[in-house]
Amino acid sequence: MSADDRLEIMELVARYAYAWDEKNAQAYAACFTEDAELEVYTRGREAPAISERGREAIESWARRSHSGEIEGMRPPDPLERTRHAPGGVVFDALEGDTAQTRAMLFETRVAGGRSTAVPQISGVYTDEWRRTPDGWRLSRRVLHMDRQ
Repeated sequence: MSADDRLEIMELVARYAYAWDEKNAQAYAACFTEDAELEVYTRGREAPAISERGREAIESWARRSHSGEIEGMRPPDPLERTRHAPGGVVFDALEGDTAQTRAMLFETRVAGGRSTAVPQISGVYTDEWRRTPDGWRLSRRVLHMDRQ
């Protein structure tokens, strides 16, 4: 894997976060392959709290999450801003047109008229990547959150 491949993957890690924070479900889903898997685990649970299969399902989930249609997700607040800050990307496996990475996640939120960002979520992404005709895309993303 070339340095350009690594940079492309690292940029997509950032684009994923920007798309989520901008509530752009289409750009968010574009980070994934057509047959991608997305799972989110909270600490202490063996079953995923979120499990989506396929780019269309991932886009639909993101859209519903941002609109507040999913139980446990906050309804839209025009004053709210989130900032997902992924970092510490480590390449665990690199082979041809596939790669495996880990990255840390730290999210802050400004809401309710506050002017200060408050830490909300931390965790670790474990990712599988596949090179497609459109470039590198996530074929599987698993988030293990530090909170319950």
